Amino acid sequence: MFEAIVDALFDLLLRVGLPALFVFFLLKGAFVGKPIPTTVILPGYVLAISASRSETAVIISVSTAGYVAGQLIIYYIARRDGLSTIQSSPRIRISPDRIDQAERWFKQYGGVGVFVTNFVPYLRGLILLPAGIARYPVAKLVFFAFTSTLIYHAAIVAVAVGVVRAIF
Repeated sequence: MFEAIVDALFDLLLRVGLPALFVFFLLKGAFVGKPIPTTVILPGYVLAISASRSETAVIISVSTAGYVAGQLIIYYIARRDGLSTIQSSPRIRISPDRIDQAERWFKQYGGVGVFVTNFVPYLRGLILLPAGIARYPVAKLVFFAFTSTLIYHAAIVAVAVGVVRAIF
């Protein structure tokens, strides 16, 4: 089942291109697309279209912008409604332990916590919930989220594409 979803997503990406990539990462940033791994989709797309360096930079930028836009959706929902709306959603399942962990990180580190947690699988983006509740300044939030996500996506692509090209 999982392979079929990934195959369908790749097919959509190859047919539609960057707009589909943006929407996919928007959904990922908003927790809806969490089960599908960035580490497969992003470098896979770069390799599938044989992207040049400049095309790869655009792909990384588009995926980053989509992911941060999705994170902002979570931020604004948490800012407006608190955790209740997110916790009551049947499509988004987040354990109370993970939410508590994100709250602790945000209280202790603030924006730097946003930056750091965007590198941690299964914790990425959760810190946006307490940031929204605390009404953390949006400009700072976007700076930390965009910068860390850009580095994360670039590293994933560089490592995966580098390994594949070295082997083949």
